[in-house]
Amino acid sequence: MATKGRRHSDYRFLSNIALADIAFVARGDSLQSLFESAARALTEVMVDRRTVVGRVTRRIDVRSPTVDRLLYDFLTELIVVKDVDSLLFKDFKVSIAPGRGERRLACEMRGEEIDRDRHALRNDVKAVTMHMFGVKKAGGKAGRWEATVVLDI
Repeated sequence: MATKGRRHSDYRFLSNIALADIAFVARGDSLQSLFESAARALTEVMVDRRTVVGRVTRRIDVRSPTVDRLLYDFLTELIVVKDVDSLLFKDFKVSIAPGRGERRLACEMRGEEIDRDRHALRNDVKAVTMHMFGVKKAGGKAGRWEATVVLDI
C-alpha cells in the first residue's frame, strides 16, 4: 500500500489491522479539525491529495445523534460522493453545531472529478467499518480530539 508508514501531523495510518482494511487515527484540536483531519486521511487512502485540484466546490450536510455517528456518517457520505459523482476532494472546511437531540455538520469541500490519467489513485474505499471505530477526547491538551477509523477496501 502506498500509504503504509506515512505519518502526518494530524493523522497516522495503523498497520496490521486486517488484510482488506486500512486503519488510521485522526487528531484535532477541536471537533471540527478532527473531522477535517479524518476527511484528509480518508482521501489520502484513495488518492495522493497533491494531485487533486480544487476546481469544484461541494457542500454536504449531515445530522446524527452522537459525535461518533456524525463522523461515521460524514466519512460515509464522502465515499458515496466519490462513488456516485466521481469526485475527490482535497480541502475540507467543517462546522458542527448542536441541534435538538442531534449534531449538525456542514462541510464545504474543494476538489474535482476523478481523472485516472492525472490523479495518483491508490485504493478504492468501499465503506467505513465499525471495527475499532470511535471518537474520544484525547488526554493532555484541553479540547484535543482523536478518532480511530477502519476502512474496507
